[in-house]
Amino acid sequence: MTPKQFAKHLALQPYCPHCGDTETLVPNHRANRGAGSPKSLNKPSNILVLCSMMNGLIESDAKAAATARRYGWKLSKWDNPAEKPYYDLVTNCWWLLDDNYNRDKLNE
Repeated sequence: MTPKQFAKHLALQPYCPHCGDTETLVPNHRANRGAGSPKSLNKPSNILVLCSMMNGLIESDAKAAATARRYGWKLSKWDNPAEKPYYDLVTNCWWLLDDNYNRDKLNE
């Protein structure tokens, strides 16, 4: 991911939906990319900005990984991220990301 692409994600998602952190943000692929994965996994709907702590935990801690799956921060490789919302604990809302760097609130 280029700095310009990451800046677009930060403009859309300026904080971690887990804790609200704005200082240690990193891009997280909702559906994991593996070696040789298609470039389609880099589409904007598949990227969720998380704090570095949560990003590391969901890859190494079973409880954090379960939370990430429940909230849509992590998806199965068979899921279409543009059709799977994520939950934002800061705003207490479900959001749906699209592939044009937009997000739609699904509940008020």
